[in-house]
Amino acid sequence: MDLKTIMAAGLSVSEKFNISFTVILTGFVVVFTVLILLILIIAAYGKIVSSAQNKSKAKKEAKAAAEKAAKATEKSAPAPAPVQKVAPSNGLTDEIVAVIAAAVDSTYGVGNAKIKSIKKSPSSGRPAWGQVGVIDNTRPF
Repeated sequence: MDLKTIMAAGLSVSEKFNISFTVILTGFVVVFTVLILLILIIAAYGKIVSSAQNKSKAKKEAKAAAEKAAKATEKSAPAPAPVQKVAPSNGLTDEIVAVIAAAVDSTYGVGNAKIKSIKKSPSSGRPAWGQVGVIDNTRPF
């Protein structure tokens, strides 16, 4: 029945109320049933994705552990070259020389670089970060 038929049928108020209540109740039941189904589907999907991520994470960890064990069984890292003391020049302290040596070592790898001397870079009258900004902003596209 549509609304015009109900109105034209000459139904009593209680019959109209019963029909309206039935339609409203049916609508609520359908909407909430669909919402509950969506919640269940999304929760199941989340569990599936979570378990898949955990499996891939476990595989990566197992692979990393196997690689680490393989590296450990191979020969150990070569002994570092004997430390040669660099004479401090230009007022550099041993601590500053050590920091520079550590930075070079971390950049080029263990034993791949030797520091022969440490010199101050020529200054253009600008701080280093200011010079980098000028170079970055004036670089052609």
